[in-house]
Amino acid sequence: MASDDRLTAGVQTPYSSADLQQALAAWSQVLGAQQVCWDPQTIADYARTTLPRGTTPAAVVRPDSARQVQQVVQVAARLRIPLYPISRGKNWGYGDACAPTDGQVIVDLSRMNRICEVNTDLAYAVIEPGVTQGQMYQYLREQQIPLILDVTGAGPDASIMGNTLARGFGHTPYGNHFAHIAGMEVVLRDGRIINTGYAALRDAQADRVFPWGLGPYVDGLFTQSNLGIVTQMGVWLVPAPQTVLGFAFKVPRDEDITAVVEAIRQLRLSGTVQSTVHMANDLRVISARRRYPWGLTGGQTPLPDDVRAALRRAAGIGAWNVMGGLYGTRQQVAASRRAVRQRIGRLAHVHFFGATKIRWAHRVVRALGRTAFGRSLGEMVDSAESVYKLLVGNPTAEHMSGVFWRTRPETVVDFSDPLFSGSIWLSPVLPLTSTHARRVLDIVEPIWRDHGFSLLATITAITERAGVAVLSICFDHNQPGEPERAAACYKTAFEALATAGYYPYRLGIQSTNALEPFRREPLADFTIRI
Repeated sequence: MASDDRLTAGVQTPYSSADLQQALAAWSQVLGAQQVCWDPQTIADYARTTLPRGTTPAAVVRPDSARQVQQVVQVAARLRIPLYPISRGKNWGYGDACAPTDGQVIVDLSRMNRICEVNTDLAYAVIEPGVTQGQMYQYLREQQIPLILDVTGAGPDASIMGNTLARGFGHTPYGNHFAHIAGMEVVLRDGRIINTGYAALRDAQADRVFPWGLGPYVDGLFTQSNLGIVTQMGVWLVPAPQTVLGFAFKVPRDEDITAVVEAIRQLRLSGTVQSTVHMANDLRVISARRRYPWGLTGGQTPLPDDVRAALRRAAGIGAWNVMGGLYGTRQQVAASRRAVRQRIGRLAHVHFFGATKIRWAHRVVRALGRTAFGRSLGEMVDSAESVYKLLVGNPTAEHMSGVFWRTRPETVVDFSDPLFSGSIWLSPVLPLTSTHARRVLDIVEPIWRDHGFSLLATITAITERAGVAVLSICFDHNQPGEPERAAACYKTAFEALATAGYYPYRLGIQSTNALEPFRREPLADFTIRI
């Protein structure tokens, strides 16, 4: 494989080389020399990214306790060396393990991977930053604990805490992650360790069940910020219900998304559907199954409409494809099922699926063998199963395969590693109405097209009132000029959406200086003073 020329050639730092050497020596004494790295291979590994350009760290340190994090921070504060904490570095599409600028020291918290407590009666866990989605799933399964962790599509190796601190979201009724935590342990920038909420008070009994505590609520200060390093967190788990039923439907035309958004909002507001609901366009679904059809298009980009329609027909999907879940007793789910069918039946035929139906469908597929229909049905069953896994807290890496959409056939890649791909994610928040959904799509679709890309989009009803549009720019790092076009597409779309009042729910490392207007607001001044 060719060397990765995305790495910056040198490291410019705001501190002296002597200060860095002093810090490295101090950290080596605290952590052990093997946990303080600045060799070329480690630096190169932590500079890899799906973005058009990465950043190069000065060093990487790997503490394994809050006390060690405290000591790392104290040394950095004394020598004025910038730190950038990562939980596991799986921040796909937003910067991965990279810091916003060159020359920062990465604090890799992946060794802090202890599940400190699981309370089965009150349905919560206390975890460290390095605990992964897959680790928690396996723990709950092995201990036969009837609780579900809400997971994302980022794969089993992604950090639970990392996504929560980015205010990310998943698939179950607890899909809005930051809304389902209680109590943090935080190492502040001066090295002090604090606990938030009731955990700050001696012998508090409600620290993991009531997030607010007394006085100002400060937990949000440690999300999407550099005010401290979170080393422990209470995470609420979903009590495993008697029944979990997935539902899915498709609509044939792009313009049908407006009616879909209206229907989903009504179902969410009424309480009929309590999970997040994901509305994916055709290319989002197709990209999870195959790469861009370079042979069919003769290398033409963006994807021609006729080829796109043919791929859609072959995959048996719609212009928009919707997925959600129903949770509760058999009676509750049966009632919700009737309500969903009644409301969505005006738009499309709704398919419902659970574990039993999926097992039965797999038996049918095996009986059909390698017939054309058998293969087609097998793809649909596999797709339903991968969705159902997310609904029951089983993280799967299958949903990350779409990041390889624009990779050329001749490019040698490791499909298990998203860092071989090129992908930027832009995720504006919008009121959950048809007008706003259509407006966002109308803004971004021509921008993608003008830069030679096809829009991969998912609109997620993250709450009853708000949606997040996850918009992907997929590109090939090995094609001259393509990373630059992807970066230009992102910048143009970001500015156009912001001008229209649609701001992202989180920023990538390339965008930390993008919100200059925000810096002129009193809120920004207040935040900086804190």
